Amino acid sequence: MTSQEAEAWACAYIAYHEESGSPEQHPLWWAVERFMLPTSGADAEDCWTAIRAVLSRNPADSILGMLAAGPLEDLVQHAGPQFIDRIELEARRNPAFRHLLGGVWESSTPDVWARISAARGGTW
Repeated sequence: MTSQEAEAWACAYIAYHEESGSPEQHPLWWAVERFMLPTSGADAEDCWTAIRAVLSRNPADSILGMLAAGPLEDLVQHAGPQFIDRIELEARRNPAFRHLLGGVWESSTPDVWARISAARGGTW
């Protein structure tokens, strides 16, 4: 995925959630659906890139909640062992990402979850 594609995905995801009560028929639904691992056939690498692109745009708290409980939680659940090193590194480097991890509910393997718990800030 190019950086332009990641930015377009991030902007569409934010715009979708800014419109309250957005239905699945909304033209930007693709931006939400594309994160749905593994049912959408989404690529975990692309999801990782897009999650960070959304976060870099400093979205509203309500959108951060959706990002944590949806795409990031799904990534941890379905690809946690492959991404845990990068998740820990990003949490050390990026306070906003560390905060975002606080909105993820327990999932993945016990080993991965222990590392997530240690890497994140407080829960919310």
